Amino acid sequence: MQLDPDITAAVIRIAIAGGIGGLIGGMFATRRASLIGSILMGVIGSIALAAMTRIAGFPPLVDAGEGFSYVYGAAGGFVLGLAVSASNR
Repeated sequence: MQLDPDITAAVIRIAIAGGIGGLIGGMFATRRASLIGSILMGVIGSIALAAMTRIAGFPPLVDAGEGFSYVYGAAGGFVLGLAVSASNR
């Protein structure tokens, strides 16, 4: 089974937005936040939330393509980056 190139590109764009959101969330949680850890948590959170909102049928607020939203991705990355960084003090 091949993955559609348009979906792959949209998920990569969402992952980048989530990485930035996770980095910001990690900075809000603590000054000692791990740079790589916050970015990775942001990527995971962004893909998860953007995929869930796409499956649930929510309209994309800022369309990243194929029904994915930059806003949902950045919010998911921010929340997971914040939560993991805050619990890792």
